[in-house]
Amino acid sequence: MLCWVKEISTETIEINNNVELEQEKKTTTKKTKKTEVVNDPHNLDIINVPSLGPKSAESLKSGGITTAHQLMTTPLNDLEVLGITRTQAKKFRENILKLFSDVYADFVEEQSLEDIEGIGPTTAKSLREKGMNIYLLETTPIRELEEKYGITSNSAIKYQTAIAESKGGWFTDAHTFMQQQLKSDCFTFGVESLDLLFSIPEMNSSGIRAGESYEFFGSFRSGKSQLCHQLCVTVQLPREKGGLGKKAIYVDTEGTFSPSRLTQMAQRIKEEKEWDKPVEHILKDIMYARAKTSDMQMGITHKLTEILGNHKDEYALLIIDSVSAHFRAEYSGRGTLAERQQLLNYHLSILHRIADTYGLAVIVTNQVQANPAQFFGDPTQAVGGNIMGHWATHRCYLRKSKGEKRVIKIFDSPSIGELEAVFEIRETGVVSSESD
Repeated sequence: MLCWVKEISTETIEINNNVELEQEKKTTTKKTKKTEVVNDPHNLDIINVPSLGPKSAESLKSGGITTAHQLMTTPLNDLEVLGITRTQAKKFRENILKLFSDVYADFVEEQSLEDIEGIGPTTAKSLREKGMNIYLLETTPIRELEEKYGITSNSAIKYQTAIAESKGGWFTDAHTFMQQQLKSDCFTFGVESLDLLFSIPEMNSSGIRAGESYEFFGSFRSGKSQLCHQLCVTVQLPREKGGLGKKAIYVDTEGTFSPSRLTQMAQRIKEEKEWDKPVEHILKDIMYARAKTSDMQMGITHKLTEILGNHKDEYALLIIDSVSAHFRAEYSGRGTLAERQQLLNYHLSILHRIADTYGLAVIVTNQVQANPAQFFGDPTQAVGGNIMGHWATHRCYLRKSKGEKRVIKIFDSPSIGELEAVFEIRETGVVSSESD
């Protein structure tokens, strides 16, 4: 009897020892894994994010978001589609920031309509369904906020003031403003002579600057559309190769858009820049729309104000080629001149709003006409009169020269002198002139 009890006790001790060893092994493994993931949010499974439950984790994983880093970098709009409210998403991100404060030292949380005092979740949802976002709320005229979005003038003033105050107020000083400008992005034409022409040493930039507006006007075959096509490619270049690594939008009003031409340009630029992005992907990153009337043209730009709110920082270039064609054709004669100019002015104001709100470079091409009263010099002038003349930050006049050479002149700019440069149009795209 005593011997039996002793055998059982020995067996029990062995079992207990094995259990303890297994538990110690699991604890060691868990500690090792924890040490590995704490240093890298790319490896931290979202199920391990503090306060994020299994149901939320399942919803996120269904949308392809499996790590803490993906949760940090996915736009709030996309998270909402997966059933994660903005409040929840921000709470999850706050907890990730506590774990990886050194990794996300420069992280700035995306602002939402709910962050503005007086706008609750229900109001915010209603505004989003109408295409409103916090970026548009800041730049949309109060009258339009009343008519289109149902926001009273008093509320609109209150909201816009709150947004301004969150950024430090309405006013700044010239030095601070210059420091902000120095941070502005710019990208190459893919043409050395043009990059030099558009260089601003004080701003430490050359080429096209994001957030500014450009007008290319000139007669047919002067190279306007060719430049626009090439810029749709170069804006996609990585930053270290002169681009911004972002997408382009091309609104075509005259049937000048050519994917085959883009392919030729992309192949040459890929080779010159040793760029490994496939041509197919370059073409896919150019969003295209064909505007067949002035109304459709204005409708497309209105829609863009909504689309870009859901894809902020994805696009860096918007091209309208040409901005004046439909207005000129549909509103002919002196009797419709006032109406045409009013509509054109409103359309251009929307383009300005896109540049200001989303930081895109907005480039429009424009037709020209001869001034019969001009007896000396070049009688060519841009269509659109003073409305067009006051719109662009930089106005550029293009004209054809000998052979395939083209000349571009800075017609008006607050930061670039009235200089000009020569470029050539070849089968592979726009290049610097050999004789320049």
